[in-house]
Amino acid sequence: MGLSYRDAVRLLGGQSGTAKALDRLSGGLLLAASATGSAFVLSLFDARGELARLSGALVTELGDRIRGLDRFQRSERLAAAHAVIVLTAYFEALAGLDLPFDVERIEPSEQVALAGGGPPGANRPADLATGLLKAEVPMPAPQWPYEVTLDALGGFYGGLSEEVVRFFSGLAAWDRLDETQRDRLTGTLVTETPSRAVARYEELFRRLAVEFPEVAFWANAVDHQATRERLRELGGALAGLERTLAGIATGRLPDERRLSLSRAYRAALDRPILTSNDAFPGVRLPSLGMAYVNPDFRIAVVDRPEGVGEESWWEEQPVREDLEAFLLGRLTVPEATRAPLMVLGQPGSGKSVLTRILAARLPPSEFLTVRVELREVPADADLQAQIEHAVRAATGETLSWPELARSRGDALPVVLLDGFDELLQATGVSQTDYLQKVADFQSREADQGRPVAVWVTSRTAVADRARPIAGMVAVRLEPFRERQVGAWLRAWNETNETNPGWRPLTSEAVLAQGELARQPLLLLMLALYDAGRNRLRGSDASIGQGELYERLLHDFAEREVRKAGAALARPDFQRAVERELTHLSLVAFAMFNRGRQWITEAELDADLAALAAEVDRPMAPAGLRSRLTAAQIVLGRFFFVHEAQATRDDRRLATYEFLHATFGEFLVARCVVNEIAELAELMSRTRERGRHVPIDDAYLHAVLSFMPLTMRNTTVSFVEERLRDITEEQRVLFRDLFLELFHDALVPRRDTRHADYAPQPAAVPRGPAVYSANLVLLLLLTGGELTVDELFPNASDPVAEWRRIALLWRSQLPPEGWLAFVEFLDLDRRWEGDRRRLRISGRSNGGLSPTDPFWTYDIAPGTNQYFAWARTDAGLLRRQAQVLCDDGDDVLVHALEPLAEELGSTVVTFHVRGGKPPLSAAQALIRLWLELGRDEGPEELTEAFEACLQIALYGFAPADRHTRRRFRRLFLRHLAEQWLRLDSGWLDHAMRLIGGSGGDPVEERDELRRDAMKILAEDLLGRAG
Repeated sequence: MGLSYRDAVRLLGGQSGTAKALDRLSGGLLLAASATGSAFVLSLFDARGELARLSGALVTELGDRIRGLDRFQRSERLAAAHAVIVLTAYFEALAGLDLPFDVERIEPSEQVALAGGGPPGANRPADLATGLLKAEVPMPAPQWPYEVTLDALGGFYGGLSEEVVRFFSGLAAWDRLDETQRDRLTGTLVTETPSRAVARYEELFRRLAVEFPEVAFWANAVDHQATRERLRELGGALAGLERTLAGIATGRLPDERRLSLSRAYRAALDRPILTSNDAFPGVRLPSLGMAYVNPDFRIAVVDRPEGVGEESWWEEQPVREDLEAFLLGRLTVPEATRAPLMVLGQPGSGKSVLTRILAARLPPSEFLTVRVELREVPADADLQAQIEHAVRAATGETLSWPELARSRGDALPVVLLDGFDELLQATGVSQTDYLQKVADFQSREADQGRPVAVWVTSRTAVADRARPIAGMVAVRLEPFRERQVGAWLRAWNETNETNPGWRPLTSEAVLAQGELARQPLLLLMLALYDAGRNRLRGSDASIGQGELYERLLHDFAEREVRKAGAALARPDFQRAVERELTHLSLVAFAMFNRGRQWITEAELDADLAALAAEVDRPMAPAGLRSRLTAAQIVLGRFFFVHEAQATRDDRRLATYEFLHATFGEFLVARCVVNEIAELAELMSRTRERGRHVPIDDAYLHAVLSFMPLTMRNTTVSFVEERLRDITEEQRVLFRDLFLELFHDALVPRRDTRHADYAPQPAAVPRGPAVYSANLVLLLLLTGGELTVDELFPNASDPVAEWRRIALLWRSQLPPEGWLAFVEFLDLDRRWEGDRRRLRISGRSNGGLSPTDPFWTYDIAPGTNQYFAWARTDAGLLRRQAQVLCDDGDDVLVHALEPLAEELGSTVVTFHVRGGKPPLSAAQALIRLWLELGRDEGPEELTEAFEACLQIALYGFAPADRHTRRRFRRLFLRHLAEQWLRLDSGWLDHAMRLIGGSGGDPVEERDELRRDAMKILAEDLLGRAG
């Protein structure tokens, strides 16, 4: 949203002498509510260029005027200065015009409203003044290239010139010019003047950017490449950003509250990039400030949710390398306080780390920064309460947000909301209005004189779960390139170069691992994996993410077992290692099945007891008052789990979480696949003995009955990766296992083992629904596809059974898990003879097939006769939607409500025309309306009319006489309006059919003819008139 020149002069000049002089030149248009504009028009073409000179003086005086202003006010004044130089450049271009007449001698009586005539004295000068002084001026923005700004200015200047031409054309002096003079003047104004203005703007802009460096970053100008290089030279981890902002700071010293927050965030720069520095013997972890490397990024303005969560959509946006320059521009542009900025990326791409670095680097004299980890604040609290929780967590001080914001002094508040994706998981409910709530918060704060910039981070995959704000900017962090991998490895090797026997890890060894080396977290995992025995430089081939996690966790578990000191035989040692990993998997399930990223000690103790997990207890040290609990033993062993803080029911609790969510997601997948493999092996052995023994799935059922695996896409990907390497024999066994388990999934269970495992309260249908959905997912991940006949082998109508269980899933799965499950499935509806079949596969990128009403209503196809049918009252469908209160059903009902109210049965009335697919009256009508708005040839429009004609004649039941007549009259009106666009042969055909009226009763046949004659005749008479 840009400023106008008028707004800019008021903001910059106020009641200064320069502003008053400009107001006199404009005839009072700048500071007064209204004026004629005549004086302004004379000033435009003043050869002395007084208007341009005074405008430039406003900018020249800017340095004095912004002293003592706060960060936001400074940005506002700079935006106003930019608006002034935009118009100054145009004023200068106009002042240099060689006009073929003397504007000063134009009499008011000669001014004509339009070139073709109009009453004398029309207020054209005011129109021209309004066009130039009150139009919004294009503003540069860090999200698009400088050239885009120049193009926008060229268009803006062209529009102003057209306004000037319109003004001239309304003067009597214009009429005295010959054609050549008019063309020359018009060409100069429309073509040359905008180009001159753009060139002059660039000169003025460079001057402004030299005096106020942040303006250069607003424009993302290509000629400040040297500045970007300078930012890199100033240091890594956004140190260049910090020093540049400090260099242009105008704020006073921060108060203790801002300093307290800044100290808390800056402390992270000197700490290791992971919380424990002694978990890997012989390895030192670099500090956050040393290891952080700026990623490349893509940027886009997001006006709708479609695409923003898809990698393919982002691939269309250009890659940029100037992250610090973009951040500097974004933090100082006024638009930052009007809508949130989204920061997106893959798991482990560095979104959270970027917010940590940014919070540490923003100078407290210029910014009041609050970083909110959404997983550590009450998920159901409003935004203000979440910010206040974050302030207390960082400083230990309880402050209300208004109180803190009022104490900001000269600083701009910046709120960094980290982890929208984790908020989705924590609440388990839709958050489509989350960004709107953030924008509303910003709007309220601006109204209260406390403008605030807000950033929100999220995994790319769930970014479309929140409806974007108009004009919102989103950034997606890119995987590392070779240059960034090399920079990160230099920090890693420098930190460890004094270690005895250290061999530097090379880029070549890391880059051989492909995509694993491109994400910061996985790059760290590769480095840790290599640190032990330099295995990346050995004979290992490229490994996948799951395999990397497996090896890393396995190595760590081995060290933990050796620490216990017991001399174990090799088989016993391996069993002990696997037991350690199983315990860690139970920690992951404890979080996953509660829909959270953290777990309390008491909750884990309850889970371990309910799942009968045996935990090896170390000998209690002398003087220890009480034995450690099972949870304390498990949580105390693992580097990958660290203590954190969380809030629940207004109480702060000591909680535990994984270093990164992907560790928990991997461990869930690992546990599931390992348990499946054991069950399949047992099933195979019983088959070899010729016996059928019920499968003991008590443990698998317990852990897979509370949350669908689709709650985390990364978990599904890990399961898929582990299943990819199984043998064909195992694949068949796994498939048989899943089918057998699914057949009994909805049957009451008599096995009460693990009945005490209750990570969250759940209604009785929840368990069978979630377990059966997970089994279908695993089936598809293992075998590729299946049919509903395999799922329901004894059902007389398997499709009906599928519908029942799908409705159960929809009712019981959390919305996020259900939607992800739906997105995973691809269903192929088909016929085999006269029986409906349904084939199900997963991860299909194909489009959706049109709905076949024959299949829906189980009417065997194949007839070539004309017939129609109607099923269910349309009002009943609407009542059903009201009862279900499902947003998807409501959306469809809402779209069709106008039809349902006026032409109710059209929605449920179907007609078959020869060998063509069945068509409802509503769809035929909607297709006709769409074709009416297109400029295609007559074939498509004629086909749409033919479909409606057939339904008008034959498509309604005799009892539905009222709707049929309304439909027919609507069809005839469209026919009359589009008569000339239709094929003449088809029109003859249509008239014959309308005249015959099919099998209608005599009175209805006559009624149709009368309606046709009346409507068609009225239209033809109207055209003739």
